[in-house]
Amino acid sequence: MTRGMIYKLIFILLLIAFAIVLILPTVGENTMQVSMNGDATAEQYEAVKKKFPSGAYIVTQKGAELTITGRNLNDAVMNDVRTFPGVRTSVIRKHWAEDLVMAKKINLGLDLQGGMHLVLQADFAKIESKSVDKKKLTEKEKSELTQQALELIRNRIDKFGVAEPSIRPRGNEAIEIQLPGVKDPRAVKKAIGTTGQVEYRLVDDEYTAKAGEWLRRNYKEKALPEEPEKQDKLLADITEGIQLPNNREVLYHWERQKDSKKIIPQYPIVLMREVAIAGTDINKAWIGNDEYGGLAVHFTTTAEGATKFADVTAKKNWGKKLAIVIDDKVRSAPRLNVQITSGSAMINGNFTYEEVNTLTRIIKEGALPVDLNIIEERTVGPSLGQDSIEAGVKAAILGFIGILVFMAMYYRLAGVIAGVGLVLNAIFQMAILSWLGFTLTLPGIAGIILTAGMAVDANVLIYERMKEELANGKSVRMAVSMGFDRAFWAIFDGNLTTLISAFVLAQFGTGPIKGFAVTLTIGLIVSMFVALYITRFVYELISLNKKIKRLSI
Repeated sequence: MTRGMIYKLIFILLLIAFAIVLILPTVGENTMQVSMNGDATAEQYEAVKKKFPSGAYIVTQKGAELTITGRNLNDAVMNDVRTFPGVRTSVIRKHWAEDLVMAKKINLGLDLQGGMHLVLQADFAKIESKSVDKKKLTEKEKSELTQQALELIRNRIDKFGVAEPSIRPRGNEAIEIQLPGVKDPRAVKKAIGTTGQVEYRLVDDEYTAKAGEWLRRNYKEKALPEEPEKQDKLLADITEGIQLPNNREVLYHWERQKDSKKIIPQYPIVLMREVAIAGTDINKAWIGNDEYGGLAVHFTTTAEGATKFADVTAKKNWGKKLAIVIDDKVRSAPRLNVQITSGSAMINGNFTYEEVNTLTRIIKEGALPVDLNIIEERTVGPSLGQDSIEAGVKAAILGFIGILVFMAMYYRLAGVIAGVGLVLNAIFQMAILSWLGFTLTLPGIAGIILTAGMAVDANVLIYERMKEELANGKSVRMAVSMGFDRAFWAIFDGNLTTLISAFVLAQFGTGPIKGFAVTLTIGLIVSMFVALYITRFVYELISLNKKIKRLSI
């Protein structure tokens, strides 16, 4: 063996060892630390332990801490455990390989680990329609508003207690959210989907009277419509019918039905578009009661907000109404009769506790700068995700075994060498995905299985070339060299055309399609390396033995 071949062997062995270390956080055992509350009962401890059967996991307890060791400990499991009664928090410890070689655990997509997927579309048209001059937003302004909304949503989700969420922009007008292990979609949507826009705006009594008169003449139904589309259409008709100036806006005054939690629009009310006091002018907020014992949100303003409050409640406006607008719904419109200079006031409007609690939280965190509408929603249960994993792994193993059996029967020892190459191909592919912190989905698994077939295709081309050279009377060493050289361009061209397709899918596809394209791309590159470098090295070693006159091919 020459010095160059010795160096090659060392390089290949080190590469294999490095790849194995990289995939350990994904395929090896992990540890999850569960911290229980101080008042947690024995039954609550047992409930957590029962989630991890003794045959698959090792559970130890030390004081209020539970340590779980085993495989398949992912973000969904961690978030699920956090919802158990008595659990304070749960954390998956870092694997030692993550610190040693900067390895990362391959994340599982929601179709594999379960959870909630949302896409929120920003309603920029609403902002543009509310501006006095109807000015169109630029792409830069849209991007900035989307980014602000994304950061606020991130804060809300962090407070909701979801670990390892994926929150990212989709273009300039949408936000994609993935929450592993979430079981209560309704609570999440309520936590992140409320705009929480709080405004104080002066009422125009003259145009309010005109709006009411127009409604009595032209609207014959007993109650205002409940469908949002019909509500918007009626407001547009009123605006046109009374020839409302651009610096004013007509909204509905909403009131709660008796003995019901439902609020409905009662009558149109015209407001000045200029916001006297906004949510950003409010400094602190807390739940309290009004003078009649009803629930209210008490607040203090910033220094600038106090100045605005004093100005809008000055004597010049006494006798006018100051509307409290929450998410474009007028909930209260008290008449001004005293100037407020203290910077302290309250928001009331026949609220339920749930409403004042949500409103207080939104005021503390800040309102979303733009309305967000849910345009895509998917929820996958953890059991379905586990079934998908098992089905994907089963398909991969069966496909792998089928390829090995065929190759061993048809190409004999050469087929076994190809099988070893397939194993290395899988190790290298998983190592790269792990190093990149890739999120694996079901289509991604399909990409991995497909590349196994592509890898064997390269071996078939090489072996057939080698058989041709041996049939032409070439020596084993010449047959190996010429077989690999002549098969190279056929392999390269075939993989290149597939790589171009995969690149297009990765660029223009989204979600699962992009995942399939990425695993396919990595798999093709790795399979070429294994077939043309490592497999060739194995045959070069075999051909060094001059006693070998033929190959088992």
